[in-house]
Amino acid sequence: MDIQFGAPGALIPPVDKGVAAGVKMEQAGYDGIWWPDHLMGWHPDTMWNTDYTPLAAHQQSSHVYVDPFAMMAAVGAQTERIKVGTCVTDLLRRHPASVAQTMLTLDHMTKGRAILGVGSGEQLNIEPYGIEWDKPVGKLAEGLEVIRLLMTAGSEAVDYEGEHFRLKDAVMGLDPYGDTPPEIWLAAHGPRMLGLTGRYGDGWLPTKMSPEAYRESLDTIHANATDAGRDIEHFTPGMLGYMLIGPDEESVQRLLASPMVRMLCILMPNWVFESLGVPPPLGGAGGFHDFIPTRVPREEVDRIVEAIPPKVSEHYAFAGTVEQLAEQITAYQAAGLRHLVMWNITGLGDPDLARFSFKAMNELKDLVKGS
Repeated sequence: MDIQFGAPGALIPPVDKGVAAGVKMEQAGYDGIWWPDHLMGWHPDTMWNTDYTPLAAHQQSSHVYVDPFAMMAAVGAQTERIKVGTCVTDLLRRHPASVAQTMLTLDHMTKGRAILGVGSGEQLNIEPYGIEWDKPVGKLAEGLEVIRLLMTAGSEAVDYEGEHFRLKDAVMGLDPYGDTPPEIWLAAHGPRMLGLTGRYGDGWLPTKMSPEAYRESLDTIHANATDAGRDIEHFTPGMLGYMLIGPDEESVQRLLASPMVRMLCILMPNWVFESLGVPPPLGGAGGFHDFIPTRVPREEVDRIVEAIPPKVSEHYAFAGTVEQLAEQITAYQAAGLRHLVMWNITGLGDPDLARFSFKAMNELKDLVKGS
């Protein structure tokens, strides 16, 4: 059973170097390049200093993100084989009609290699910018219907009457590049989102969970697809996997204990912390949807980091030597994983290991593909 490997595209300027890096990724044998769709990063401003990370001496802010669709266009036009996608966007900031047009344009620019990765969104990209944070899953569900409708309407005018989106005599004359519209992959974890993936998705892009939970969730997706009368023979089960790669066990443990890595774990819902025997760091009533990094004081940063032990980092990220990571990935492959986005965060935990980790990631890709 073959497995594909993706990696993140460049997030910060200079953009020309980011495009060149994308070309090199195709040459290195990667199958996909993925860009997050963020206005704000996850690390609080009060944490982005040299007390916490040497990276702060070279990058003034943790909130530097290029537009993913523009980068997909630039890299897609310079490559021939590799897929390009968002990992992931939401339909709160971006109207589904505009998303449909953008993706059809990218479909032509890349000759069928553009993928729309979507999720319900995070409040940090919404509320601080004056956009209403309300019913994100409901809006995603309707938005997916609108996107599918417009991308397959041809020259026909279409109507749609929903709670959140409405079309009246709407048209999208731009046809797909090939016989099918661009693929849509969903970042889904809970039952409702897994149901949407089965009904609308061409792929699945969750964050890391146990292999057993991965298989169960994949079965739920397939069951929902069957109930919807969909044939998903070409469906791609994927995963966004944060990677911590060390040359030895001591370095791996140091990476897991890094405050910068532990803070990233704030992304997990409360029930995951509870399943690990760890009190949710934002309290029982709160969660990552309430987390706005530009509003977190330094003392709260210290408290949150202290509340997230390294075992939580180990649950959230793939961590180990190249050989250990190959074993871990193989277990997920047996559970149905077919496209792993290897999001290398080693340099976040220890910048001195950054160069080593990118070389090791290439070795890991080749080792798993060759096994």
